[in-house]
Amino acid sequence: MGAAVGSGAAQSLAGRYHGSVKRIAFIAVAVILFAGLFAIDYKGYQSLKAMKAQVVALSREVHEAAQLAQRESNAALNASQRADDAAKRAELAAGGRHQAEEQRQQAEAGRAQAVTEAQQATDRAKQAQDQVAQMRLEREQELNRMQEALNSVVETHRTPNGMVMVLPDSIFRFDFDSAELNPKNRELLSRIAGILLVSKGYGLSVFGYTDDVGTAEYNQQLSVRRAKAVEQYLVQSGIDRSIINIKGYGKSNPLVPSTTAAARARNRRVEIALTDSSIRFEGEAPGTIH
Repeated sequence: MGAAVGSGAAQSLAGRYHGSVKRIAFIAVAVILFAGLFAIDYKGYQSLKAMKAQVVALSREVHEAAQLAQRESNAALNASQRADDAAKRAELAAGGRHQAEEQRQQAEAGRAQAVTEAQQATDRAKQAQDQVAQMRLEREQELNRMQEALNSVVETHRTPNGMVMVLPDSIFRFDFDSAELNPKNRELLSRIAGILLVSKGYGLSVFGYTDDVGTAEYNQQLSVRRAKAVEQYLVQSGIDRSIINIKGYGKSNPLVPSTTAAARARNRRVEIALTDSSIRFEGEAPGTIH
């Protein structure tokens, strides 16, 4: 019984020992497990902390990379804008050069045309000068023929733009205070008209004069009547009235400055001037006589 008790006690003790061992083993296992879990949790914490640090670092790098990318983008945009501006300026410059070249070519063409037109104008002027020279030569020959024919009737002398017929006072004169043509006057005018009718390219000026007797106003009117009488007779003989110009000088221009009867008879006269109207002389008007 004692052995049983001892055995039981031993068993109990053994049971308690085994229970203690179990508890100790359990505790040990628990401690080990806890330590393992703690170790695992600590490592996870450290890993998490490291990951967070990496995330932060990566975020910073991403942010910095984004900022850098933005700066690079802005720089690229500015460079692109400058490139565009430069391209536009280059295009404008190219357009300006093209326009300038076109203007230069147009100016060159205009200059060439001007040179051509100037040469053509020079040629035309030379031709005109040659034609005028030829016309003057032909007209000079015609005037020489007219003068030769008129010299057979009345004395003539040349002027810069025609000739003057000197009517002989022994044949062509007016009575005192008269504008009537006598038979000799008409005969002489008929012969002159006959020569003029076969000629061309001329104008006539008829100038009337008086002696010194009477007032200047009266003699002026009388000289005009004498010139008009000659004009009317020439027109009746076939001369075109439109080519005849008349003018009275009264007693202002005596042929013989004297108060004798003979001088006064010579001063009562008419002069006929022929003006070349086919070629107008420089500075002269048709009908101008010197």
